[in-house]
Amino acid sequence: MPWVYVLFLIFWPASAWAAAPADLASALLQTGWALLVVVGLILAFYGLSKKRLSLGKTGGKLINVIELRPVLPKATLALVEVRGREYLVGIGADSIHLLADLSGEPVNEPTNFSAILAERP
Repeated sequence: MPWVYVLFLIFWPASAWAAAPADLASALLQTGWALLVVVGLILAFYGLSKKRLSLGKTGGKLINVIELRPVLPKATLALVEVRGREYLVGIGADSIHLLADLSGEPVNEPTNFSAILAERP
């Protein structure tokens, strides 16, 4: 049985020598097709993974995170908009707390420094 392997190894390189040498145009064409197949497979897998990961999501965007500000290494303030109302939320390592509902009527505060100084006694 080992002699079959020896014969296979002897005649195997001969089949590679028998192939006609490819010219540059056909080599570039084969390389281009291979590249297109690989890129197509990558895009197909990307599309399938995107579709699979978005199955649980709803179509509308009801919750929008406007801004995140880290306060401590494990604590963050988040300004969140839910159905047109704004909330200030504190996010800790193991809890989330509503700090303020900011969607009420805005308080008319002076915008310039001289108006602020005029209010102070």
